[in-house]
Amino acid sequence: MDRTPNPPAYEEAVRGYLEHARGQFNYDQMLLTFLSNDRFHQWAQVVAVYRRVEGARFLSSGCGFAGSLTAYRDAGARVAVGVEVDDDYLRYGALRVAGVPGAGVVRYDGVRLPFANGSFDLVESLDVIEHTPDVVGYLRELRRVLAPGGAILLVTPNRLWPVEQHLGIAGPPWLGVRTADAVFGGLARVAFLPDDRRFRYAKLAGMRTANISLRRLRRLAKEAGLFLRIVRPADHEGHWPLPRQGGGVERLADHRLGKFVAPVKSLVALLEDSQAPA
Repeated sequence: MDRTPNPPAYEEAVRGYLEHARGQFNYDQMLLTFLSNDRFHQWAQVVAVYRRVEGARFLSSGCGFAGSLTAYRDAGARVAVGVEVDDDYLRYGALRVAGVPGAGVVRYDGVRLPFANGSFDLVESLDVIEHTPDVVGYLRELRRVLAPGGAILLVTPNRLWPVEQHLGIAGPPWLGVRTADAVFGGLARVAFLPDDRRFRYAKLAGMRTANISLRRLRRLAKEAGLFLRIVRPADHEGHWPLPRQGGGVERLADHRLGKFVAPVKSLVALLEDSQAPA
């Protein structure tokens, strides 16, 4: 499969965008996140096991810098649209897909998607739901724009994994969001702690609006009229986009009851119409 390269103007803009963060602990990871779209090609391969990607109408909810749009167009999607609420992401996403036929980014208000019912065959939501103020409303909107027979790929940090994955801080997922923000906000003011740690603690406030476990995600999907199908890394050897955690954790996650207590780092699910067979 030919891969669409990043336009030079996009790469230059990204490096300028991140210049202020050059000395931060996660600079190299941020640069890789914004410039590489390997993981999006891998997600497209995962989705292709369950649904036809070629010719599909694809929506990325919270498309970031639009890497998934080029990946799904490379995989044969007829249309690849991304929505964002962030002005920077909209601007850089537009730079990235400039000149890519059938791809584009659209602003939305974070509440109602600017599309008619049933507009898309495939919807992607990668690490977005934990930032939404109304998680059920968010899922209902994704379902509304999903065409009959379509599917939503949803990925979110698992609250049973004890490390807050955006900032690498141990503890916050096991606390309520407000409690964690208050506790670590206080620690950020402790003068004798290392500057890097205090910086990350201060950044935690507002980072998440919800902690999501598998049990909660299943309940939320049901409320939104969706059937949740767990996507297993063992079924996608060779193109799984996330780090593997070892046999013990994955075996527990495959157990009928163990899946609800397995400390996997990320929850990966395919959400389908609730009439889909179990």
